[in-house]
Amino acid sequence: MIKKMFWIVPLLFVLCVAASYGQYNGECWVVSGGTTIYKLYADGNADPQVIPDLPQASAAEVNPADGVVWIAVSAANTVYRYNPNTGEFLAIPDLNRPSMIAINPADGSAWIAGYDAVKKVSGDGTQVLATIEAHEPAVAVNPKDGSAWITNARGPIARYDAAGNKIVDAPSMGEPKGVTVDYQGNAWIADSQHSVLMRVSPDGQKLVEITDIPNPTSPRINVNDGSLWVVSQQSMLIKLSTDGTKATEFPGGMAIVAISVSPTDGAIWVADLLGTTFTGEVSKYSPAGQQLFANPIPQPSSVSVGYWQP
Repeated sequence: MIKKMFWIVPLLFVLCVAASYGQYNGECWVVSGGTTIYKLYADGNADPQVIPDLPQASAAEVNPADGVVWIAVSAANTVYRYNPNTGEFLAIPDLNRPSMIAINPADGSAWIAGYDAVKKVSGDGTQVLATIEAHEPAVAVNPKDGSAWITNARGPIARYDAAGNKIVDAPSMGEPKGVTVDYQGNAWIADSQHSVLMRVSPDGQKLVEITDIPNPTSPRINVNDGSLWVVSQQSMLIKLSTDGTKATEFPGGMAIVAISVSPTDGAIWVADLLGTTFTGEVSKYSPAGQQLFANPIPQPSSVSVGYWQP
């Protein structure tokens, strides 16, 4: 009973402030300090209302088709589906330590990666449609066909159809923990532990392997041109072409833990645990490396901007 009461406080708070969020216009959603969700507008200013008191919040991902935000809260083994336009706040329980969410804007469904499985949840949050067992998985979904690439931190990598059936295996890696996919189904997978980046085709064939970028993390594709942004050694932002050629490289922070790419302007949103104040900040960079702004959000760990070509 105590645990149930504990979660009532933030849920009621959200319902009270929901009207302030309005329609989705390309803003960035941020997890701060593992407890609070911020919304930053395109100019970097933060909405004065926040979603508080979510112990061990690990990810917040926005659906660009409707502005619905999915929030993973590891301590509660729960993901919350929050509609800022209506104030609806729905709990999806029994998800073992959820840490990553990939949304398919075509149908609103969410692929949720937990400690030991990826679960696909219906767009309204009421049904688990598929379960794929995997150890510390990462997941990325292609909205053009609903398929998803899923990594297993013990090595295996595979592509699954929209129903959760395995389509094809890709070459294994040592410890893959990051994945992103383009509209054609090609995926980039990052193994930070062994400093390897790999690009694979929809049928699982290795297209590119890069071993000279130290500790690559948070791979993110710009779906407009298929280029890849990745973080190296928690400080450098690197852009790669589809063939793996390095196009741009510049310092983007002190302790970068996550990035998100907005193809509408090509900008990169950066979650930096330290920042210039050593307390954390969220910044935005132009594709050429100019810092457009920095907002002192405490200890940001996740950033999400939405983009989708129907």
